[in-house]
Amino acid sequence: MNLLNDSGMRETLYDLVVNKKTPLLGVCVGMQILAKSSDEGEMAGLGWIDATVRKFPTETSGRPRQLPHMGWNDTQPLASTGLFAGDREDWLFYFLHSYYFECANESDTIATTDYDMQFTSAVNSENIYGVQFHPEKSHGAGIQLLRNFGEL
Repeated sequence: MNLLNDSGMRETLYDLVVNKKTPLLGVCVGMQILAKSSDEGEMAGLGWIDATVRKFPTETSGRPRQLPHMGWNDTQPLASTGLFAGDREDWLFYFLHSYYFECANESDTIATTDYDMQFTSAVNSENIYGVQFHPEKSHGAGIQLLRNFGEL
């Protein structure tokens, strides 16, 4: 957020995305800054999606949870439209993160992933989209998702 604020581009970004409704795709940390706040620091996020970014619990079922969550994981789209349009049997993506997105409005969640707990891995509110994974590193599923975003 400091880098974005210091860049001088925050006002232009706001005008393009919020006022002019230009589609935006936030990837990984780019998704996280769409939220109102984060356990990672005290600075507010953009607040364009009513959410809080939470750190994964360090234990799961009484054993340590490996952080960061790194590697390939299945994603479960809640609908076969928008970013997840297309005739795919699986949506396998590459993840690298220690924090997850907790939406205040369930309707903003468009996909979930399991990492010893279900978490929101993709969001959408109007023209604003975010994915916690890296589509650019995710081969066929990533290409499909980026193609779908380009067609929105």
